[in-house]
Amino acid sequence: MKLSAAALRRIAVALQAAAALGCAAALHAWLGWPIAAGLLAGIGVALAAYGLSVAGAFAISLRGLGEPAGTRPPVPPVLQAIRPAPLTLAQALTCFLREYAAVFRMFNWLQPFCSQRRFAPARAPASHPPLLLVHGYGCNHAVWLDMQPALAAAGYHCEAIDLEPVFGDIDQYALEVRAAIARIAATTGQPPLLLCHSMGGLAARAALAGRGAAPPCRGIVTLGTPHHGCALARYGSGFNARQMRCGSAWLRALAAREKPRQRETLVSIFSWHDSIAGPAGTAWLDGAHHIALAGIGHVSLLRHPRVTQAVLGALAQLSAVAPTA
Repeated sequence: MKLSAAALRRIAVALQAAAALGCAAALHAWLGWPIAAGLLAGIGVALAAYGLSVAGAFAISLRGLGEPAGTRPPVPPVLQAIRPAPLTLAQALTCFLREYAAVFRMFNWLQPFCSQRRFAPARAPASHPPLLLVHGYGCNHAVWLDMQPALAAAGYHCEAIDLEPVFGDIDQYALEVRAAIARIAATTGQPPLLLCHSMGGLAARAALAGRGAAPPCRGIVTLGTPHHGCALARYGSGFNARQMRCGSAWLRALAAREKPRQRETLVSIFSWHDSIAGPAGTAWLDGAHHIALAGIGHVSLLRHPRVTQAVLGALAQLSAVAPTA
C-alpha cells in the first residue's frame, strides 16, 4: 500500500512523540526523574534534533556538500553580479529560526492534520486568471495554506493538486499537472497561472514541455525550484529525488525539450540562502525572469511576507501576457 504525504507525516509525528515519551521513561527508570520533568527533557531533545536537521540542511544546501566535481550548477555572471553581502550573525540567526518554525509548522501540523482544510474564496475572482498551486517533494497541497489567503484576497481563485505517489516519477506528475491545467481552463474558460514550490516547478515545466500540444497556460511562477538540481537530492528517497540530482540526465533532457516561449513566461523566485534547493545558481534559468531574495529558507518561502509580495507582483506580470498554447 502506498501512503499519502499526510499519512507519512502523521507517522513521523507519532515517532517524534514516541521518542519523547521513551526519553521520559528512560530518565524516570534510570535516574529517578519525575515523569513530567523527563517528558519536558524528551520534548527538548526532539526539538533539538529537529533544529540539527534544519541546520544540516542549510549546510549541505548552501555549500553543495556531497556533490561530485563538475555537477554543481554554475553561478552565471549576471547572477554573480547581484550576489548580496554575507548575512550578519543576527540575520543568519533570524533566517534559521524562521526556517525552523516554518519547517516544524509545515511538517508537524499543516501537512499531516490540515490537508482537508478548504482554501479561502477569491475576492472578485473574475479580475484575475485562475491559479493552480503545485507543491514540492514529499509534500501535499496543505503547504499553501499560509500563503493562499493572501492570493485569494488579491483576487486569485486557487486550486491545488497532490502529486502522487510521494516518491514517484516527475514525468508522471507532469501528466497530472497537464490534466489539472486542462480541467481548470475548461471549467473557468480561462487558462490558469501556475504557482509552484520546489519540485513542483519541475513538474510544471515538464507538463508544458511534454509530447503533444501543451494545454493553454498563462505562465509559471516557481518558488525555490532547483532548475539545475540540488545537493540534498543526493540524500533523498525515490525516483524523483534521483531526477533532481545536480546535472541529472532528466534535468538536461527537460531543458532540451523546452521552447523559448516557455522560459519567457516563467518567473523564478528564489533565495540566496535556500536551505534545501541549493547551492546558489540552481534556480537560475536562461531566458526566464528572476527575483532574487536573501535571508529566507526553503520552507519559509511559502509564508514569508516578502515572498508573498514578490509572488503577487510576478503573477500580475504574467496575467498581462497572452496565454501559451
